[in-house]
Amino acid sequence: MDPNEVVCYCLNITKGAIKDAIDAGSHTLEEVQEATGAGTVCGACQDDIKQLIEELS
Repeated sequence: MDPNEVVCYCLNITKGAIKDAIDAGSHTLEEVQEATGAGTVCGACQDDIKQLIEELS
């Protein structure tokens, strides 16, 4: 996994930032959204975020 790869282009949120949120206890899409803001603008990246949660939780 490239931690610098952008997942949420609206807010420029990277895989590394999402991993940090998951490591800190965010284990649902809603929790990751609250922690990072990712997936809260256009929503196009929500499936990618869910996949990361599954892989990293």
